[in-house]
This record gives sequence, C-alpha cells and structure tokens, in this order.
Amino acid sequence: MGKVRLDRYQKIALARIVSDLIEADFIVDEGEMDFYEKTISKEGYNISQAMLSEAKKMDYATAVGVLKAADGDTRSAIVQTLKDMALSDGSCAHQEAIQIFALEQALDYGSRLFSIPAGEAGIDNLKAIYIENQDNTRTDRKIKNDYARLRNDFAMVGMEFVFIPQVVEDYRRMKPSYLKKVVKYMIPMVSDEKIVRICSELCEMTTSKFCRNLLYKKLGIQLADVGPSLLIKINESDVVDKYGADDAERKSFANFLLIELSENNLTQNVGRLVERYRAMVDEEIVVHNKLESSKFKYFGFHRSLFDLIAFGKSKDEYRLVFNLKDGRREVLFVAVDDEQKTISLKLNPQETALYFLVARKSLEGGGLDWRSLPTGSAEQKRCLEEYNSVYRQISHGRESMDYKDRAQIYHIKKRIESLSELANVDMFIPHHIKEGRMSFYRIGAQKEYIQFVD
Repeated sequence: MGKVRLDRYQKIALARIVSDLIEADFIVDEGEMDFYEKTISKEGYNISQAMLSEAKKMDYATAVGVLKAADGDTRSAIVQTLKDMALSDGSCAHQEAIQIFALEQALDYGSRLFSIPAGEAGIDNLKAIYIENQDNTRTDRKIKNDYARLRNDFAMVGMEFVFIPQVVEDYRRMKPSYLKKVVKYMIPMVSDEKIVRICSELCEMTTSKFCRNLLYKKLGIQLADVGPSLLIKINESDVVDKYGADDAERKSFANFLLIELSENNLTQNVGRLVERYRAMVDEEIVVHNKLESSKFKYFGFHRSLFDLIAFGKSKDEYRLVFNLKDGRREVLFVAVDDEQKTISLKLNPQETALYFLVARKSLEGGGLDWRSLPTGSAEQKRCLEEYNSVYRQISHGRESMDYKDRAQIYHIKKRIESLSELANVDMFIPHHIKEGRMSFYRIGAQKEYIQFVD
C-alpha cells in the first residue's frame, strides 16, 4: 500500500471505490475502519478530506474508468489493496466479493462498468444476464444447449443466470386470456390496446430486443454495439452532492459489470469466471431451485422484465451539434428522429472550446492530445494554437496559456452524464485513453452523430 503514486483524480476515484466496499455488507466493521484509515493516510495513498468529499460526488463506473487509465503496476496494487480491505474483518461476503471481482475484471481484463440511476433499473443484485444484439447466433444456440449447466454453475455461487428466451417461455406457457387478465389487474388504468401490446412484448421478447429496446432505449445502458456478453448487476451506491451551504442531495445509482464472451469454449470460459468469483467468497451460499411454472410471477427477474416493458419510458437517440458561427457557443443535442427536440449543454467558453476540440479530434482519429509536452516545443505550440483558434472565436479574442484542465473535463462529463433523456449518452462522454506514449481524450460518437457549424 502506498508504494505506487496516484494523481489527485485517481485518489478521488480510489476513495469512491473504497467507500463502496466498506458499505457493501451494510456493516461498517472496526477492522475495516482501521484499514481504511491506513489506506488514506500519508503512509498509504495520502487521500485528503477534500478528496474524500469529491469521491462522494463520483459514481462507481466513472471511478473505475479513471483507474483503468493507470499503468499495470498501479492497477495491480489497487486490486490488492481492495482484496486486503475486504478480508480485514476476517470474511468476504457476496457484496464485497462481487465488487472486487468487478474491479479485477475491469482493471486486469478490460471489462466495462455502467452506473445508471437506480430508480430506472429495478434489477436485483447478482443477476447475470446473457445479452447480445442479434438473435439465433451460434453463441445463442450454445447457451440454449448448455442452459441447465450454466444456470446451475451460477446458482452454486449465489447468482441467478438470466437467459431471456427462457424467461419468455414462462409467459408463452400461460393461456393468453389469463395473461391479459393479470396484466389488466396489475395496471388497470391503461387501455386495452396497451394491454395487448404489453402481453405481446412479454411473449415475443428476444435477447436483441431486450438489449435494444429495454437496456439501451429505456435504461440508457450503452449496449448497441456489444457482442455476446454477461451483464451482471453488482450493487447500488449513492452519489452525494451539495445543493446548499449545509445540505446534501443523495442519488442512488445501479452499477453493472459487462464481460464480453468468446464463442470459443464459451461454457468453459463462463465456468472459469464463476470459479474465480467463488474463490473470493467465504460465506455460506444458499442455492434456490427455480421450477418452471405457467403462473404469473411478479418477483425476481420476471418482475424486472414486466416493469421495464409496462412502465419504462423509452429514450431517444441524439446527435451532437456545435454552433460556433459568428461568435456563438451553442452546444446542442438534437433528437435523431425529431429535430424539434433539442437539449442545450451549458458550458463556459473554455469548456466549449475544449469539448469542441475533443469531438473534432476524435473524428480525425485518436483524440485530443493530452501529453505533458515541453513548454515552448513545436508540438506544444501547435496544440495550444489549435485550442486558441477555437477559444478566440467565442471569448472575444481571449487566449489561454494551456488547455489541459482536468477540472473542466470533469465538469463536461458530469453535465453530459446528467442528461437522462439521451439513450446514447455514453458516446458523447470524453474518455481518457493511454496507448504507449500517447495520451488523449476522445468521444466514441461517429461522424453521423456530430455536426460542426463554424
């Protein structure tokens, strides 16, 4: 502990993850607090009180994304610190183990994390959902053939494996008249036409529709381009921010781990993942056998699916528009299917110029150069002039001596993340990328989703 050096932003991210781990089993143990104090001390990672306060404002996925950009030795040290903390009270519960497992998968194997408002999700912890954006693929057939074994493997470690076609089969076994009666009872205020649509979706839902229409368009989890994967609900955690001098606002986020699967030796690979998780847990595991039934279930994942179909509100895809013509600094999101729907992104002139360059450089390839270049070097002058050529347009001719401001990047990211109306919000959020000696910020949106008016 403390042998690796973290920058301020990385320390804030680590503090966020540490706090989630401490609160994982809803018991704050004395041993955990002792370890926590050593972790944040000057002999540890030297995390200040101000950084701890900032950590409460950062969601889990953002924190993990920050640490993914660190070098290999740093990532390994962080994972080991979290493992030591989980065992500081002499045991490792499920909710601690799944967080360490998620962090290890993200930092060591490149898996992704998502944090979305918890009120929109309604999916229980430790649900492992098989997802992909096509149906009747070779991987899909493998899952069908090995479903019983996979379900049992996950059950033995306290997880529930969810395969959408199997859930849908439960609704198909019901008499149509019975299903309609139950849905009408559940939501008596809706029209008969909507009852028919809900019943149809319950019986015709596929894995790809679940990804596109529910996870992507209703929950905003960015899965439009994802291949065969497991989506595992990890936990829920609060983000706390001040809205007054002495008041704080808490917002709960649901956190998901996405692990992409290889078609080759799929069952064996899943088995290894399960065993890796099982090795981290040392509490008793209760296995629940779930019997097939032709009765309407309103619990577990069946409830999650029903609520998403019946109550979830679909979001729109948007494109990003920069209008810097004649000194304007408009940054807008315009709905792809309805240009009357627009959302203004409120940024100051420096943030506008910075985000403009990140977007433009992302389309040109790579992203906005974020290396620490020698002052006065040709490359440094070129990068700064590119920034100032934009900044001058929207700041009445002012110039800046530097453009690399992490606080501004952080503000841009938080403002975009708050736009819950965007189904494809993740493609517009700047991400820090390190490739060898290169360091840059970029967004994932392709050219059809970005427009420059300048």
